[in-house]
Amino acid sequence: MSTRAGALCGWRSPPKGSALVLCLSLATVPAWAGADSLAEPPASWQGRIRAVPESDTSGAEPLVQQAIREARDTLSTRLAQPAPDLTALANSFGQLGAIYQLHEVQAAAELCYENARQLQPEDFRWPYYGGYLALRAGQTEKALQAFLAAQSLRPDYPPLALRFGEVWLEKGDITRARTLFEQAAREPGLQSAALYYLGQIATLDRRFEAAVEQLEQALRLNPQASEVHYPLAQAYRALGRDDLAREHLGRFRQRIPTAEDPLISQLQGAVKRSIPLFSRGMQAINDRDYLSATQWFAQGLAVDPDNDAARVSYARALFLAGETAGAERELRAALSRRPDLSLARYLLGVLQEAAGQSEEAATAYRETLRLEPGHAGAHFALGNLLFRRGLFGEAAEHYSAALAADRDVTPAQLLRLLALRSTGASDATLAKELDDRIATRPQDPALAYAKLRLLALSPDPAVRNPPLALEWATALALQQPLPPYLEALAVAYAATGRFTEAAETQQTLIGMMTWMAPPGETERLRRSAARYQTQQAPDAVWPADDPLLQPPPFDPMGPFRDYPAALPF
Repeated sequence: MSTRAGALCGWRSPPKGSALVLCLSLATVPAWAGADSLAEPPASWQGRIRAVPESDTSGAEPLVQQAIREARDTLSTRLAQPAPDLTALANSFGQLGAIYQLHEVQAAAELCYENARQLQPEDFRWPYYGGYLALRAGQTEKALQAFLAAQSLRPDYPPLALRFGEVWLEKGDITRARTLFEQAAREPGLQSAALYYLGQIATLDRRFEAAVEQLEQALRLNPQASEVHYPLAQAYRALGRDDLAREHLGRFRQRIPTAEDPLISQLQGAVKRSIPLFSRGMQAINDRDYLSATQWFAQGLAVDPDNDAARVSYARALFLAGETAGAERELRAALSRRPDLSLARYLLGVLQEAAGQSEEAATAYRETLRLEPGHAGAHFALGNLLFRRGLFGEAAEHYSAALAADRDVTPAQLLRLLALRSTGASDATLAKELDDRIATRPQDPALAYAKLRLLALSPDPAVRNPPLALEWATALALQQPLPPYLEALAVAYAATGRFTEAAETQQTLIGMMTWMAPPGETERLRRSAARYQTQQAPDAVWPADDPLLQPPPFDPMGPFRDYPAALPF
């Protein structure tokens, strides 16, 4: 069965024998994404964004490599959408840029910020991040232009004075830099960083007493800023205080004073701190410790509240931990920010169907398909709802679409044929397709069961062949005495007039099923046995009350536990 197939009627593991949760925890490259869409943007994006080639991150930690891969996959998905949300696309470029920047992949980070700015030119963050990136890389003119662009969008952002001061200090304009640092020093959260630079300027001006005063104050405000000890040692040496100079030089480490810059804190904190928390949440899901998973995701979202993919994973963990109301709340919260989240829309439909709200669920599944036409889960779920309503033609269309999206969605194979027969498809056509399906899945008892009933009972003489049905059913029941094969054997016996054997076989089946089948199913089996005892063959090829010939019982646990997520956080 494929990655999605079991998830449609109760999820299952991904390919290659991995644990169930890998569908959630590892990014899956979309099937359509042959080449990297960032390295080679689709034709519709040519001239609108710049290509972001893949960078060598083989030396990075596995979580960093995973974060980059997932962020690129998200962007590839959004670039392929016919009418993507430009704000969401800009945010995705910004997120990837932040990851690259924090792990010193300068060129890629710069391209990401440029793309975000192109898509969302009114957002202050993108020129500001671009300026900060250029400043740290020593590209002072580029940094200056970026900060000027940021200032035009938000002139009242206090850390801009500190950043402009750093630029002018690098460019050698001491007077302008001093004025800006003095302005920044009036902001409590920026004071230590500003005094650090003012102390260096005072040393350059040979005002050593003032330098000592400013640098000592910077250290009092931020004792962890060990880089301050170096210019402080220089100032003390200039004042003839070699003892203090040696003391401070011995305490020098490369750590400048921190500045309260909300945007830079968000840049660093969201990427550095949330990923390990989300990863621990995914590991907890892998261990089926769903309560711990909810706690890890809650902590990660406290750091990175705008991570909508993580919020969907949080909703899944909540549901698996038994908190259905919380799961619905988080799914709706994610959709309120990102209405294009097809997975969230699908899972909301699953919740609604579980609550008996079939109309609302059908609407959610249709909306999922509007967002993602190839969503196998939504096609299958909607097909089942339509089948149960007797809308067999529409159901067959959705089963066909589910199979087109994932040809190994096993339940859809048989259900599609059942729906087609109800719309008038010929038994000959159905028999041929069943043969094709069985050839690819010879171990599927449901397909074999349907084919054997067709051979035994079809009104079409070109299809009906009770002796062949009995031959096949006998062989299967001997090899694997499974309930479907035993029931097919009883049907074949009855179709060939061997009612005693049919009744005995049916009683054997009832004895097997007594302890495992629901009361209604046991009663159905007994009714068939009574018919055989009165020498009556079944009168329906594929009876509507046979659970093997109906959509499977709805199980919301499957989709929430196992349905693949292209980006879990």
